[in-house]
Amino acid sequence: MKNEKLHISVWLAAGILLAGTMGGCTKRSLSQRPSDGPLKIEFVWPGETAAAKAVPTGAQVLLYGSDGSLFRTVQCSAEGHECRVPADTYTVLVVNSDRSNAVCDQEESHRDCCVVAADDPDNENAVRHVDNVYCIGEERVEVKPGNTATTVTLYPQDVVKRIRFSIDPDYIDDIESLGLGMTGVVPSVCLKDCSDAQDGTKNIRAEAQPEGTTGLYTARMSVFGWRGRNIVTATIRHTDGSEETTVPQDISSQLQALADDGGTVAVTLGLPDGGEIAVTATVESWGTGNGSGTAV
Repeated sequence: MKNEKLHISVWLAAGILLAGTMGGCTKRSLSQRPSDGPLKIEFVWPGETAAAKAVPTGAQVLLYGSDGSLFRTVQCSAEGHECRVPADTYTVLVVNSDRSNAVCDQEESHRDCCVVAADDPDNENAVRHVDNVYCIGEERVEVKPGNTATTVTLYPQDVVKRIRFSIDPDYIDDIESLGLGMTGVVPSVCLKDCSDAQDGTKNIRAEAQPEGTTGLYTARMSVFGWRGRNIVTATIRHTDGSEETTVPQDISSQLQALADDGGTVAVTLGLPDGGEIAVTATVESWGTGNGSGTAV
């Protein structure tokens, strides 16, 4: 009888010890599970096209947590970026790092984060010509704890619109230089969807260059877009040092009517003496690139 009680006590103690050991293992196993997960971000750029002559060499990635706050900003290669982040649902924004005359602004909010054209200090309320700017964003990118990667593929869009002005001064033969100006230029676009950030419009100026011995001149503008009244003027500087500026011409309706594949706008700019300058504005196709994203 005593032996039976002894055996029972031994088995009971062993069972308690085993249960305690297993419980400890389970507790340690749960505590050792990662609270973060891998995130893989891939880019598909528009590539070399007539409207996008440069392929980005690098990218700036901005990660925002589910609370809307900026979690991390990363400079990476144009191929993509991989990292481990706390489990959460993220918004991912990307813009190429080798953009020209454009800077990121309002990065603290993914809703307001935008790329802004640099100011032109030589002209009033004017911006510089932007170039080689690609961006896009993707929301609801869920990263789960563990070691299974979440992959998001972003398709940035070219957000620069390009206008080539062909100018025929006709009878004016004493031209030293010729400049062209336009109002109603969009100065910024949102990274999240490449849309107009709705900041106040700016002006832009471009110096025209002679086309060989043809007597024609060409001026080029590269902007994020146009809105409101687009008033075009030409300023002619003569060889004797005098200047004359054409009568302002509103081309808003013609520009707004153009489709995404561009088109041509014919303009006649009048001079104070009654003379005229014929201008043909050719808008290249814009919006190359998918402008979207997928997350798996």
